[in-house]
Amino acid sequence: MATSTRRFERLYIGGDSAGANISHHMALRASTEKLHGGVIILGAFLSHPYFWGSKPLGTEPVTYRETSPLYKTWMIVCPGALDGIDNPYINPFVTFVKNAPCLASLGCRKLIICVASKDELRDRGVQYHDAVRESEWEGELSIFEVEGEGHGFHIFNPETQNAKEMFKRLAEFSQEC
Repeated sequence: MATSTRRFERLYIGGDSAGANISHHMALRASTEKLHGGVIILGAFLSHPYFWGSKPLGTEPVTYRETSPLYKTWMIVCPGALDGIDNPYINPFVTFVKNAPCLASLGCRKLIICVASKDELRDRGVQYHDAVRESEWEGELSIFEVEGEGHGFHIFNPETQNAKEMFKRLAEFSQEC
């Protein structure tokens, strides 16, 4: 039996909401750990990333940090997290979090962040895009924003025109090499 030396060189990872957060962490780990079988992550997409933190960004309300469903969900998922909602697992911003991995070390060559204008996490996604752009990451970066929609709209209503536009943009992203 012959063994194959073929590697996966056009692998894309991505996810929606918490899945986007997981994809972010996979891309960070891929920069420091050799992936099994010589896998190379070409690109990553983060759709409505579930990032959070104690300091409000942009239009986030200042007054409801600890009463927010986002905060409560994080505390259920990771109740013993060092630094609470400023743990690098949920707050990736180096400028806000001590010991957060550097965004310049993302282990992919392409990255797209998708946000929605009515998503309460929108400003976190835009901040993430800006932080990656300002880091020394040498990959190809883009952001795609859909107006008039909320968090995960494309999952709940995949037949809408806005969802179809987002799917089209993600498909184009994976074909651009």
